[in-house]
Amino acid sequence: MIDLSLMSKQEKIIILSLILLIVITIGIMFTPANVRNERKVSAEPQNILETGGAPGAERGFFNTPKDISVDKNGDIYIVDSKNHRIQKFNSTGNFILAWGKEGDGPGDFKEPCGIDIGPDGNIYVADTWNGRVQVFTNTGSYLMEIGRDRGLWGPRDVGVDKQGNIYILDTGWCKIEKFDSKGRYLATFGKKREGGDKPGGKGPVEFWEPFSIKQGPDDNLYILDRRNYRVQVITTEGKFVREFKVHGWNDAQIVEGCLMEPYIDIDFKNKFVFITDSAKHRIIRYNLNGTGEKYFDQDVQGVKFMCPVGVAVLSDGKVLVTDHSLGKILTLKQ
Repeated sequence: MIDLSLMSKQEKIIILSLILLIVITIGIMFTPANVRNERKVSAEPQNILETGGAPGAERGFFNTPKDISVDKNGDIYIVDSKNHRIQKFNSTGNFILAWGKEGDGPGDFKEPCGIDIGPDGNIYVADTWNGRVQVFTNTGSYLMEIGRDRGLWGPRDVGVDKQGNIYILDTGWCKIEKFDSKGRYLATFGKKREGGDKPGGKGPVEFWEPFSIKQGPDDNLYILDRRNYRVQVITTEGKFVREFKVHGWNDAQIVEGCLMEPYIDIDFKNKFVFITDSAKHRIIRYNLNGTGEKYFDQDVQGVKFMCPVGVAVLSDGKVLVTDHSLGKILTLKQ
C-alpha cells in the first residue's frame, strides 16, 4: 500500500495522476463498442443520425448516403453509397448491422443508390455501377441478383409492388424493366434511347433518365422522370394514368455543387408525395394528383438542407431525409 504521507507534493501529484489515468483507461476498455463507435437515432426533435458532417466508414457514419427505406417493424435501411454498403438501424436508432463492400461478387456493391423493401420483407438494392439489383434478407444474407443479363446502364432505383413484382429503373437507357418475384423478366416500359448522347422519350410511358419509383395507395407506380421534369403515374401493366410537372427543375445536372438526384416516397395515410430536390436544397410535397405543391428547406432543428437525396415516410408521418453533403440523415420539419 502506498503511504502518501511520506511523499513530497510533487510525488503525490504524479501518483494521483497515474491512478486517474488507469481508471479512465479501464473505463474505456469496458465501455460497450456500440457506445464508443456507433451512432444512434435520436427522438424528436433531434435528427436521426449525426456524424458532424464528416464522411466516415465506421458503423453509423456515412460517405454519400443515398436512398432510405423503412420496413414494417420500423427498422431503417440506408444506402451508404461510397462506402459500398447498406446500414440498418432499429426504430429507436440503435445500429443493428451493415453489409457489403466494394466489388462485383454476390453481396458486393459499386456505389449503390436505390433501395426498396418487398412484401416478403426482403431488401432490394439498385447496385448502380454493377448494373444489377441484388436481393437480401432483412439480416443481410444474399439471395439473388436480377437484371445484369439485361445490359442495364446505371440503374438508380428499384421498386417492388404488393404482388412482389420488381421494377428496375434502367436510368441510362431510359426505360423500366419488370420482373416477377423470382427475378424472371416480364416486360419493358418505355423505349430504349439510341445512345448516351441522345435524349430519351417525352411521350406517355416514355422516359428520359427515370430516377426513382414507388407504388402508391392506388396501386399505381409513381416514377420520377428526371430529364422530363415530371412525375409519371402508370399502372403495374405499364398503362399511362397521368403526369404532373415538378416546377423549378431544369437541365442543370449540377447546381452549386449538388448533383440532381431526386428520390420519391409516398405518405399512404395522408396521401402525399414527397420528392427530394437536391439541386435546389429542398423537399417538395404534392397531393397524389400533383396539386397542393409545398416546399420545405430545413430539418426539425432549423438546419438547412444542402443536397437532400433519399426520403422515407414513417408510419407516424415523420419524414426522414438523407443529405449526402452533410453526411447526415435529417428529420423534415413540416
